[in-house]
Amino acid sequence: MHQFLSLRAVDVIKQAAGSDEGLAALVTPTASFSLGAGDVGRPLGTGVNGARTLAQTMKADTYRYLGWDYMDMPADPCSKQKVEVDFIDSQGNRVSQVEFTFEAGRVVSAEGWQRSFEAGRL
Repeated sequence: MHQFLSLRAVDVIKQAAGSDEGLAALVTPTASFSLGAGDVGRPLGTGVNGARTLAQTMKADTYRYLGWDYMDMPADPCSKQKVEVDFIDSQGNRVSQVEFTFEAGRVVSAEGWQRSFEAGRL
């Protein structure tokens, strides 16, 4: 379920960054979105518009999430579930770590923090 919901979070951002066809089926109308940066929290709105603002603010071109390397049982797919996905803006050297909360498979909130990063070869 962790992988499924992580990929669903990625799909929400992909759809929000492009056409939002089908986005309303993945995001509740009251879902809240926020992305802090530095020492300032930034509420980004609710519903489809909040998802769209989050995608535009992050400017992500790649994503990553950690694997679920153990069984967390029992899992009720309709109960509240949380996953964390990192969205990376490679050009701007920014990573947005966002925690998505799902209920019955739909996003009810997405809250995160954007930070700068440096990367290089060893």
